[in-house]
Amino acid sequence: MSSIWGNNIKLSIFGEAQGEVIGGTLHDFPAGIPVNLDRIKMGLKLRQGTVNFTTVNRSEDRPVIVSGVTKGITNGAPITVLFYNKIEEPVEQQGIILRPSHADYVASVRYRGFADMRDGGHFSSKFTLPIVFFGMLCADYLSHMGIKVVSHIKSIGNITDESFGVNISEDLIERLNSMTMPTISNEARKKMVSLLESISALGDSIGGAIETAIVGLPAGYGSPCFDSLESHLASLMFSIPGAKSIGFGYGNDFARARGSEVADSFFKNEEGKIETDNNYNGGLNRGVSNGMPVVMTTVFKPIPSIKQPMKGLDLITNEVVDLQVRRNHVVCFAPRGNVVASSVASIVTLDAILEGNGYMNMPKVEIKKASTKDRKPDIEK
Repeated sequence: MSSIWGNNIKLSIFGEAQGEVIGGTLHDFPAGIPVNLDRIKMGLKLRQGTVNFTTVNRSEDRPVIVSGVTKGITNGAPITVLFYNKIEEPVEQQGIILRPSHADYVASVRYRGFADMRDGGHFSSKFTLPIVFFGMLCADYLSHMGIKVVSHIKSIGNITDESFGVNISEDLIERLNSMTMPTISNEARKKMVSLLESISALGDSIGGAIETAIVGLPAGYGSPCFDSLESHLASLMFSIPGAKSIGFGYGNDFARARGSEVADSFFKNEEGKIETDNNYNGGLNRGVSNGMPVVMTTVFKPIPSIKQPMKGLDLITNEVVDLQVRRNHVVCFAPRGNVVASSVASIVTLDAILEGNGYMNMPKVEIKKASTKDRKPDIEK
């Protein structure tokens, strides 16, 4: 399987949903960077979502760092992290049942019937665990460079939140990055929660969209034509289960706009920095950052595992069979996918900075003397 991504840092993921472990390895992350375990733990907690709209299993996702970190500091070796699966009841794979809108059929064809597809196998959303772990690691390093990554729920169903403007404040970034249902508008959040409750009562699911911004990234990052920042963001964002559409800046609305309506005119501000009066292009010109916030919207389809009656095809008997979701289904991916989108954007941004600066020219981070507790964190093996 092609489970490796990146040019300047390389991310690989491994394991199966019902296997003993799921994990990942990040190659070429700069050495000498403190690992902010508190930020990583918060990211993993946000990934779990709220108790009302996600799975019942609320036990902590405990990462075990097995390489690349010494006394809480990255040492230059590949960083490998493991997450041990909590499997209460062994699930035996009885034949191949093709579930609606899942990867069962394509996996059976591509891997000649040998793919372990229990609970989604290698296609499971569990693989966002190492992505969030490494994303929070990258996000913390980026923050030392003055670069912040933030996401919010842009829409669920027909309920839409406000969009990021040209200027995204520090207060807004901090607020959104700590919320389980991150929205700019409190009113939109209330309506979304009400909608999710009604969809959950019906045993159904619903789609949503997440808007992500990279704030503080200087101009000039991204390598045209085939290694543009847009293409790299899109390629890794599409690895998130359920992602079906990605747009930058004005996105799909460009198709209905005139050039005179969506012009980003350049000017020099009072500090002498070149900016644009609008940000229709989402901080990117021809795939290269222009110094404005890089803004993108990712659309997620409704999660196909629902409690309503469904049919599947048994490839052994060729019969259509009734399906039943064995666990409490997830109503919408957007709330728990918010931190995943931010993690993906953080990994891609660091990859672009490494491409532009070179490994040896990456900024150093002041290392504070660690306490005894910091040197032996409870999530590090």
